[in-house]
Amino acid sequence: MDDFAREVALILKASTNVAIFGSRDTGKSTFLTSLDRELAIEHEDDAPPFEMVRIDLKRALSIPAFIACVDDALRQHPRHAVRRAAARELEVMERELGFDLKLLKGSVRRGGARQPGGAEEMLHAQLRSLTRLADRVVVCFDEFQRLNRCPGEPLAIVGSALMGTGQGNTSVLFTGSIREYLEMLLNNSREPLFNQATKKRLPSIRRADFHEWLAFQFEATGREIEEEALTHLLAISEGHPKRTQQLAWGAWQRGGRHRIGVADVQGAFEELMDDQQADFAVLEEMLANGEEQEATERKALYLLADHAGEGLASRALAERYGLGAHTTARKAMPRLVRRGLVEQADSGHWRIIDPFLAEWLRRNSPFGD
Repeated sequence: MDDFAREVALILKASTNVAIFGSRDTGKSTFLTSLDRELAIEHEDDAPPFEMVRIDLKRALSIPAFIACVDDALRQHPRHAVRRAAARELEVMERELGFDLKLLKGSVRRGGARQPGGAEEMLHAQLRSLTRLADRVVVCFDEFQRLNRCPGEPLAIVGSALMGTGQGNTSVLFTGSIREYLEMLLNNSREPLFNQATKKRLPSIRRADFHEWLAFQFEATGREIEEEALTHLLAISEGHPKRTQQLAWGAWQRGGRHRIGVADVQGAFEELMDDQQADFAVLEEMLANGEEQEATERKALYLLADHAGEGLASRALAERYGLGAHTTARKAMPRLVRRGLVEQADSGHWRIIDPFLAEWLRRNSPFGD
């Protein structure tokens, strides 16, 4: 991720906003850590250090919740100087607006449905304060697509506070795991942030780089892994960042004091596949016990896993999987995209993003041959 982080850092330092899409669990956190390091470097005279403020928007389903997300990002910032500057700014803001952030955050935690008057003005002032935390600032909105479900005008507030006149010291980074929603917010001419950011996709980690990194990590713990075992591990996980590290941890635990081999990797994988509390097993159960739409999505997932993206429009397969019509599985794909479970390759074929979910479905399919 380092080369990509350097590229994005230089774009942001050139006062250009950036939007990055990366499927869930495919390395956004690693990238943002690398980006933070790159932003702190003085690359050239016209690319001085920038301070990054990362705001996690997973729970920003209302303007007060958005405010709480920003407040958490400031109070939990890893650098003391930023936390101190933020405390001063928030104190001034609360005094000028007559607002108590603690009461607002308490209301959000209790699930208060009523939005307090002036919340939009509070959010605007809070976001404007970010530009005064340092000489040069990058504001990162992680899981930005969540604002698609936030009532009010959060996009207009973001644009006014961070992209208006006099904000030359601030660049904005948008990241998201659901590309469709992220593009909806940034590519729609009717939205306030239309065409306000250059779009990029998070690159996949090259298999050779992952191989080298894992070998170093195993060696650093005093437990080396055989080359064949490492190759087998990456083949099973398909280089998926989360699953690769999960499987590596399982193999490390099984390895004991001896050199970790293929049997250790395969054994750790079988344990994961047999775990009925694993996240992929829980997901399947949730879909199976859901409404009719969820049940249809479950069947479409099984079809996708069993036939490697082929046959989504097959009448025979639609009948076997109980999908009603031969178009049902294909119509379910956008909903599965919004769940972050599938994606469409450049070739047009659909695939399940998580290789462990795909394998678990194949092993447990009630519909396959």
